[in-house]
Amino acid sequence: MLLSFRVANHGSLREPQELNFAPVYEGDRPAVPVAAIFGANASGKSTVVDAFDFFTSAVKESQARWLPNALVPRRPFLLDRGSRAEPSSYAADFLAKGVRYVYGFSVTDAEVVEEWLYAYPKARKRVLFERAGMSMTYGASLTGERMAVERTMRPNSLYLSAGAQSAHPQLGDVWQALDGMVMGDANRQVATQIGTATVALYKELEDEGLPLRADVLAAADLGVHDVRTGATAREDSVSIRRVPAEQHGEPPEGFEATRAESLEFVHRVGGEDFVLPVEVESAGTKTWLTLVTTALACLFIGRPLWVDEIDVSLHPLLTAKLLTLFQNPELNPLGAQLIFTTHDASLLGTMLGDQVLRRDQVWFVERSAATGASELYPLSDFKPRKGENFERRYLAGSYGAVPLLPETAFEDMLKKHWGTHGEGVSA
Repeated sequence: MLLSFRVANHGSLREPQELNFAPVYEGDRPAVPVAAIFGANASGKSTVVDAFDFFTSAVKESQARWLPNALVPRRPFLLDRGSRAEPSSYAADFLAKGVRYVYGFSVTDAEVVEEWLYAYPKARKRVLFERAGMSMTYGASLTGERMAVERTMRPNSLYLSAGAQSAHPQLGDVWQALDGMVMGDANRQVATQIGTATVALYKELEDEGLPLRADVLAAADLGVHDVRTGATAREDSVSIRRVPAEQHGEPPEGFEATRAESLEFVHRVGGEDFVLPVEVESAGTKTWLTLVTTALACLFIGRPLWVDEIDVSLHPLLTAKLLTLFQNPELNPLGAQLIFTTHDASLLGTMLGDQVLRRDQVWFVERSAATGASELYPLSDFKPRKGENFERRYLAGSYGAVPLLPETAFEDMLKKHWGTHGEGVSA
């Protein structure tokens, strides 16, 4: 479970920014189950997701996949000359196996400048390790073969990543907690059709007894009566295995290779079934099935799910329905989270008979015209009243993070064009 994420000097996020998931108004959970990020086009919403993606990919891949002496594939702020040479920093505050951890690092193009890992058992800080360049300092709380990990670490790889590669049990638990934070992208999911990983997850969830066919498709009103697997695809895939409730906080036992098949969609018209391949289904159908399958897998194992532009090809009511799965403690007992970006202001209003997003689940990103840097800030900074019409006030510009368009800019441009070129060419 994520408690917060901090980033500095990544893309348009020049100054330190923090996405904090701590409840502001009701302390019924350690962290809010849903966080929505709103903003104008090119404001920096996707950059927040991209920063977290880089953070987790560095943890997963820096030791195993980044080549020795290769540049660190970071993306610093490019609209001033100083930021390119300064480090980019990332840190996450999270719960794993019921223990709070704070892990972070700073990198330049050439190397890891700093790295740190702290644990808070019983709310008391314990240093596991601190790193400055290639120099390591260890706390008594870190056991196991520490020096063996240090010998494999490179200037451009993370100690935590090297620890996982060396099968260090204590570091492996932290690595797995971060490795299990799932990234999603509605645009990529539609563009690549429905991948074999989605098919494998779909089959696993069906095996677990979740009624995807009867309930999920019917709730979406997609015109699809059933979905079944066909034996056409033969690529290896991965699957997320369910973690039983009694193992709350445990990572999945591992990613296991499976033989994936394709999905076929059954449409019932006039009492007759018509089986159609996935290629001819609408973008909305594919997006919904992919997102809801991944979301259900995250709910099953209690993991955060990050989605950029969640409203792509989805009706607002479908997006709201997906959010209710994470909002309901009975349906989300393991503390899974959904963090997403969107332009859909209707999610700030009331749908499905209730407020879709709580006051402490809404964030905004605004980009400065003067500096080109983005600022991330919560709705709670405005001290909104309960029951306030967030949608109307947001669209009216009360919270910022909306495009500022000159009233007649486009109209004046077209009038000037037609005034210069006459009435144009008739069809």
